[in-house]
Parts: sequence; structure tokens; C-alpha cells
Amino acid sequence: MGSDSEKEKELSDIELSYKAMGLSFSDNPEQVERTYRKLKDEYDKAMRSSDPAERIGASENVKQLEELFTTITGSLIYKDYAREFEKYTALKAEKLAERKLKQQQKPVVKEMLVNCPYCNKPIASKLKVCIYCHGKILTPMEQLMTKVFSTRNMIAVIVVLALAGLGVVVMLNPGLFK
Repeated sequence: MGSDSEKEKELSDIELSYKAMGLSFSDNPEQVERTYRKLKDEYDKAMRSSDPAERIGASENVKQLEELFTTITGSLIYKDYAREFEKYTALKAEKLAERKLKQQQKPVVKEMLVNCPYCNKPIASKLKVCIYCHGKILTPMEQLMTKVFSTRNMIAVIVVLALAGLGVVVMLNPGLFK
């Protein structure tokens, strides 16, 4: 029973220490140390003041800060979290190094840009539809096919073929239209 109350007291002390330093319980070890250094610098600056009362107050604050920091960093919770955070940062650094290595190994291929025939904005050459105006981008063969087999051209071909057929019929049967 006594050990449970001691654990609760220790947890309470650690939690109060975090709050007194302006930290939350979930702050990582780097944040704890950064905050400690920042506060220590502030108090050290106050200790160089010409006002003796301010120097005494800063001195007491430094002592309290040291005590709070020792309470936090000496706790098992902090030590476990620091170990896990260290593993996490090492893994993160390893993944970053792998990513950089992969980027160095890959040849950088710059994508060819062409202008959209409709809106004249630069787009990737492999696109089939313009991302700006949503116009269909045709390959040179598709462009040729649309020009050759347009509705106007198809009507002209049908008219020419009909006239040619009529001409053949008239030449083969000269008395047909008399």
C-alpha cells in the first residue's frame, strides 16, 4: 500500500515539475532540455543585474529550476520516454538518410512541358486532358485523323462520290436523260 502512494506522489511531483517549467507531460526530452536552457539563460541574465534583490530572486529561481529539472530527468518515466524518443529519432534519421540515398541514386528526369493548344498554358506532355481548360489533348495522329475525317470533309467526299457515280451512270447510259 505504501509503495502505491509513493508512486502517486512521485508522479504528482513530476507532473508539477513539468507544469512549473511551463511544459506538458507529453513534451519530448529535446523540448524539456530546450526549455530548461532557455529558463536558465533568463535567470543567468537576471543574476548579472545591478539590482541585488533581482539577483537574489534569480539565484533562488536557478536553484528551483535545477531542482525541477533534476526531478524530471531523474524520473523513470522521463528516462523511458527519453529512450523511446532516442529510438524514434534514430529511426527517423535512418529513414531520412535512406530517402536521400534513393534520391541521389535516381536520375532526375525533368518532365517535358508543352503548351495546351486551347489555353496555351504549359502542361505535361503525357497528359490527355488539359488540367486548366479540360480540353482534350490529341496526338499528332489523332489531330490528322480529326482534320481528314471531319464532318465537312466527309460530306464533301460523299458529294464528290455521288457526282462521280452519276457521271459514270450517264456515260454508260447516254440515252437515259433524253
